[in-house]
Amino acid sequence: MDPRDTHSADAGQSTPFTWVANGDAFQDMLEVLRPSSRIAIDIEADSLYHYFEKVCLIQISSDNKTFILDPLAVRDLNALGTILADPGVEKVFHAANYDLFCLKRDYSFIFKNIFDTHVAAQLVGFEQLGLDALLEKLLAVTHSKRRQRDDWSRRPLESEQLEYAAMDTHHLLQIRDLLEKQLGDRGRMSWAREEFDLIAETETSEREFDPEGFRRIKGSKDIPLQQMAVLRALYLLRDRYARELDVPPFKVMNNSVLMDLTRHPPHSSGEMFKRPGISFRVARRLGGEILRVIERARTEDPSSLAPPARIAGKISSREVKERLEALRRWRRDKAVALQLPVGVIFPGTLLETLAFALPSDLAGLEKISGMRRWRIHEFGAEILQVLHQ
Repeated sequence: MDPRDTHSADAGQSTPFTWVANGDAFQDMLEVLRPSSRIAIDIEADSLYHYFEKVCLIQISSDNKTFILDPLAVRDLNALGTILADPGVEKVFHAANYDLFCLKRDYSFIFKNIFDTHVAAQLVGFEQLGLDALLEKLLAVTHSKRRQRDDWSRRPLESEQLEYAAMDTHHLLQIRDLLEKQLGDRGRMSWAREEFDLIAETETSEREFDPEGFRRIKGSKDIPLQQMAVLRALYLLRDRYARELDVPPFKVMNNSVLMDLTRHPPHSSGEMFKRPGISFRVARRLGGEILRVIERARTEDPSSLAPPARIAGKISSREVKERLEALRRWRRDKAVALQLPVGVIFPGTLLETLAFALPSDLAGLEKISGMRRWRIHEFGAEILQVLHQ
């Protein structure tokens, strides 16, 4: 579909939607959304294709209409931000964290009153939490994820891409209603509301390049320090080149290629054309520089790359370990009784903190980072009994 086309695309589609790519269509969309007490929202971004990612589509559904907004064509979205910040309008997402991060980063939107169907399904006890799985299970609707990895920054978009995008919100309000009923039947709606509020209130900061990220590459902990210096140099070179080309670093060289170059350095720039995982473009433009970077790194003093001395973990004394095992047994039994994954009941790191901190009462539980009011209300007395028995 040509992005200049702003007419309604409802007729003859399996998922009817209206394409919004100019100011007039944007105003028409707002007129439909303003009276709505709830809307479903999703986005498509281009992180798989660009170093500097951006929001490329915003899908919005009311109870009666679905819109696909092109933010690359409609630049001023302040009027939409007013709706998103209105606590009287519920905003329904599926797996809201990434969408909220992108929308806050690109447009400084504020969100009040959200409902996250991913979190709701988790608290109900669903094993498969993807939107396609929920559509199939709750509505018997099939949603192919074939276009999930498309480059959404390209224009024009194909009609199949737009229908795929429209599906992400078109049925979301129905799913929300079904999940709300199941949460209510289980007495867990207050759990969900607390989680929703925390997600909406999460502060967003720009994700920055981590110069120490090479330490998290698989296999990096098993190589000698001199090779670690080579890996760091290649990691930094990859990021610089990715920025210049505006592509994700993995599209320059993935982590396994970095490790292969570190362990088995090339003997010539021409050899780069034959290395698995290295494209012709990278070999042609970076082959010589890769060779020089490796040679320089192999002459450096690598002592500064020695990992810092490990600090003794929280789980040290026998008493702490026994408390942790007792908490794990309690959590396992509780998860079976409530038909929930153990991590939903209590994350493992939170159990470790409880075992170490040994709070003496409910007020002490409230001071534990990561606790929730619903966990204290539902399980607080039992947790204290397990800790002090």
